[in-house]
Amino acid sequence: MKITYSTTTKLRAVHDYRNHRLPTKEILLKYDIRGLSQLRNWVILYNNGKEPVRKRVRKMGRKVSYDEKIEIVKWVLKHNHDYKQAAQKFDITYSRAYAWTQKYEQANDWTALKDRRGKTRGRQPADREEQLLKEIRDLKAKLREREVQIAFSKKLIEISNREVKRPNDIKRFKK
Repeated sequence: MKITYSTTTKLRAVHDYRNHRLPTKEILLKYDIRGLSQLRNWVILYNNGKEPVRKRVRKMGRKVSYDEKIEIVKWVLKHNHDYKQAAQKFDITYSRAYAWTQKYEQANDWTALKDRRGKTRGRQPADREEQLLKEIRDLKAKLREREVQIAFSKKLIEISNREVKRPNDIKRFKK
């Protein structure tokens, strides 16, 4: 179970610890803190000039359209590759701004920013050789599927015949 503490609780606990108002065990009980190491981490953060607050990490970036990507890359190029400010302005991550700009600069073409994931499936083979290779792959897949079906049916018959006492008897499947 994950326990979260408010910033005020953390600060009060740190102040009590630093001013030695209470023994550490009493601080842990008073503020319902799980362990002494948690309190010490807050004190270290506080001593380094940082408030003992939890960092919020974005789990998933927002969806960005193709036109918006172009706009972001143009802005980055216009502002001397300032990825950090672009990330703040457009509410995206630094790495995304950097990656899109690099893609554009390498290809020097805006279509490099298009998301092509999952789009290659319906493409038709370009020449006769590609067509034949595709046909061979399809036939091999069908053959493999047929082999699996045959192996399955053999195993099923073997399992059903395990209870037969004489080898020549064949147990009938119940319907």
